[in-house]
Order: sequence, then C-alpha cells, then structure tokens
Amino acid sequence: MSYFDIEFAAVTDIGKIREKNEDNVLISSDLSLGIVADGMGGHSAGEIASNIAVSVLAETIRKINRKQLSVPETFLPRLTPTARKLLLAANLANEAIYSTAQTSDMYKMMGTTLTGVIFDEENATTVHVGDSRLYLFRNDKFVQITTDHSLAMEHVRQGLLTKEEANHSRVQNILTRAMGIKRSIEFDLLKFPVQIGDTLLLCSDGLYKGLSDVQIAKILREGESTPLVKLCKQLVRLSNERDGQDNISTVLIRILPPQKLTLKQRLKKLFSLSK
Repeated sequence: MSYFDIEFAAVTDIGKIREKNEDNVLISSDLSLGIVADGMGGHSAGEIASNIAVSVLAETIRKINRKQLSVPETFLPRLTPTARKLLLAANLANEAIYSTAQTSDMYKMMGTTLTGVIFDEENATTVHVGDSRLYLFRNDKFVQITTDHSLAMEHVRQGLLTKEEANHSRVQNILTRAMGIKRSIEFDLLKFPVQIGDTLLLCSDGLYKGLSDVQIAKILREGESTPLVKLCKQLVRLSNERDGQDNISTVLIRILPPQKLTLKQRLKKLFSLSK
C-alpha cells in the first residue's frame, strides 16, 4: 500500500570564504532517504569524513534492502526493522571514518556530523549526531526535530545563552559528539509520523548561521507551491548573502498524496523493487 509520495531536492554551496566544501548531501527516491553531513578536520579530512558517512550509510541500506547484507538478530532487536537498519548503517559508517582516520596523521582528527531521515509506511526515522539539523514544517509550524550536540546548545540548556545567541556564539562550532572521533559513538534515533502536506528540512549549520528559524519558516510558507530545488537554492542564496562564513547545505523533502500509477508504471516499480 502506498501511503504517500515523497519529493526530494538538495543544494550544497561552498559559501563565501571557505576554500573547499566539506559538506556532503544525498537524496535517494529509491531508498526514501535524505542525508546531510558536515565534515571537519584539516587538509581534505573533513570532506573525506562526510563523504564516507553519506556513501557508506546509503550503500549499507541499499545492500540490506537487496538482502546482500543482514542486520544481526542480536542488534537492538526491540527497535523497528527500519530503525535497526538505519542505525546499523550509521554505525558502520562511523567505523569506516574512524578506521580511515587511523591511517594517516593528516586524518587523525577528522570527523563529521550526520543527519539522515528515512521513510517507511507512515513514519520517518531519523539518525543524528552533531549540529546539522532536521526541521519539520507542518500546519504553519516550524519545529526543530533534532537536538544539537554542541557546546553552545549545552549553554542554551543551562540558560546561559538563547538559541539565537547560540547560533552565533564563539563556541557554536565546538561539538560534543561527532562521527569518526571514536570507534563507537552514540547516535540519536527518532521516529515520528509524517502526513501529507509536511515539508522536512535537513541542513548543515551554515544555513542557520545566516537565517533564523523565523526567516526559514517564512520562506517555506511563501514557497509552498515553489519547486523544491528552487526553494533549496533560495534558502542557500539568502543564507550566503547574510552570512556565508561556512559551507551551506540544504535538503528539502515534501510529503505528497500518493500518485495513481498506470499498469506500466506499477510493473516498472515492482520490477525495480525486486532487483
């Protein structure tokens, strides 16, 4: 049964001052998956870390879907199959980054954030570590779903900073959790229902350094009938104009009514799922 259709778009930009883009994004309709990863480390280490995070996570999910890889029965059996699959993929990606970091002094301190969301039936499941974010825009309300793993957000929780002050704090870039720093790390895993009309936004911190939540919500509200890729470009461009001190990445996802497929389309979809 098709509960809804999903539209994806993604844009990533180097920003105004960085020499390279250490962000990586991925959108995949066949996997029902969207990911943003923001790498860190000297030389090209951050770019490598975020690339490994995105590619290993997506490829692991693809292998599990094709039954080329199995989730061990002992791996968190109380979770849903989708959550177990996503968390196993994230753990394998973290191990791959950590192992690569041990191969060279240049890569020793490399790491990355990761925020990924996958859809199954009427639900979204999110895996998250670091300060990239997932937001939900529903019924004119814009809500941050993930929690930043940063020193600045710790200060917000302690009442030392407001959330807006934290976005521009000098300790904003100090992460309390990230991929690749340890062989085993703790990911946040969140599951929530989605409904037709929802828009989900994944982004690196470069986006919200230039745009407040109120400004992002206004753009999404006014762009409800705008093509998603155009809306992504608008968000990135405006954030770049107002800040641009970091790489900026945005993934937008719309939950749409299920399409009525022709017989030919249904057969094609069935064939692609059976591969």
